Amino acid sequence: MADTVKSSGILHRYHAKLVAFEHTRDGPSPPNALLFVPGLSDGLLTAPYAQSLAAAIPSSFSFVEILLSSAYSGWGTSSISQDVDEVAQCVAYFKSLRPNGKIVLMGNSTGCQDVLGYCSFEGSRPHVDGAILQAPVSDREAFEFLFPPQDYDKNNELAQQMVKEGRADEMLPNHVSLPILGARCTARRWLSLTSPGPEHAGEDDMFSSDLDNRRFESTFGVAARRGVALMILYSGNDGFVPRKVDKEALVARMEKAFVDAGGRLSNQSGILSGASHTVKEEGGPREELHKRVTNFLESVEREIVGNT
Repeated sequence: MADTVKSSGILHRYHAKLVAFEHTRDGPSPPNALLFVPGLSDGLLTAPYAQSLAAAIPSSFSFVEILLSSAYSGWGTSSISQDVDEVAQCVAYFKSLRPNGKIVLMGNSTGCQDVLGYCSFEGSRPHVDGAILQAPVSDREAFEFLFPPQDYDKNNELAQQMVKEGRADEMLPNHVSLPILGARCTARRWLSLTSPGPEHAGEDDMFSSDLDNRRFESTFGVAARRGVALMILYSGNDGFVPRKVDKEALVARMEKAFVDAGGRLSNQSGILSGASHTVKEEGGPREELHKRVTNFLESVEREIVGNT
């Protein structure tokens, strides 16, 4: 539905062709920043809770929405690795503006893969003080019920054949992803999202319930060892999670991989009861989101995550 969104802020150009929108409030410029990475097909001001969260967080933090080249329909030709590189440029930009401040990353949906990838992939990137994963769901498990089974299998076979032929970066036919996902995508990105078995090696495949503990250790465990404080907010009524998935058990496994590696986990990490994928509901779930994010940011600022 089309509507008019009004928000006061500053549009930062953190790269020649990439921008980030900082929501502003009355008063002095905050020393710290919460950098928000939206989900697949989203962009600036499309997350339902962006404006209310920007107003709710502590005044010592500003809420900044990062626009990546994968925003809107750009995801079809992009990758998590490319997103991570661009997030790193944005983090470096805000660290140059506020060298003594705290930087926390927050992702929604695929933005969670970007945030966890930032904290765990190989390579050197500017340090961040905290990470919030809101709705860290499995695209593979979601696609398995979003797409008719016969079409899903044929699409995977087609994409795999294109990769074998050296055409990984060519677009799949329109009928594969456009009707349901709203954009065309390359064979490479399709297979990253669907992550066929038995290896399930897709770069996007970080949160599937059937991944073994070693996979979680390679992401959550690495993030822990890099000194990043963590909070997981898994939506209790997430429509992209199959009914077969035990949300509580899945979150517990992610948290265990993080804590066992020495990570500082928020005691408010867990299920966000009653919340949809993007916490579009006003009232209880949205207010609980505000409360938990606010408490986490205050704990990060005071360096007491895991102790309160």
